[in-house]
Amino acid sequence: EGEDGSSQEDCLKVGSAYVIVYSVTDRSTFDSAAELRITLRRTRQAENIPIILVGNKSDLVRSREVAVEEGRACAVVFDCKFIETSASLQHNVAELFEGVVRQIRLRQDGSEAIQRRRSIYKRKESITQKARRFLDRLVARNNQRMAVKVRSKSCHDLAVL
Repeated sequence: EGEDGSSQEDCLKVGSAYVIVYSVTDRSTFDSAAELRITLRRTRQAENIPIILVGNKSDLVRSREVAVEEGRACAVVFDCKFIETSASLQHNVAELFEGVVRQIRLRQDGSEAIQRRRSIYKRKESITQKARRFLDRLVARNNQRMAVKVRSKSCHDLAVL
């Protein structure tokens, strides 16, 4: 419970993006971040909201308890983005905030494109148009140069979905 009487789940019901931060020098914060991600998934199941997992204090190499690979693996499992930062050195801090904005914009652009496609498919489509669309997709899959930009499943690139 928060000071104003709101629970954690109430707080997770609002927001356009989530930045989940843990300390690379404290494993318990990493475990808590993973639990928070699970709670967030449960609270906002159907929504396509950007989530970025952030390992902070990356400058404290000798005190590190959570490896970079563990953070990346967690992000891949939870289908979210990942970045390590150092607030004290300002390392990747600007990139993080720029990435949050980019992720929000990419998701908004994506949902608008889906709505446009749905309105197009509501119109009657001729057999010829359906065949052409099918063949275009088939050719695009076999020819990488013609293929539409495919979503990247990399967790570390904040500039793509």
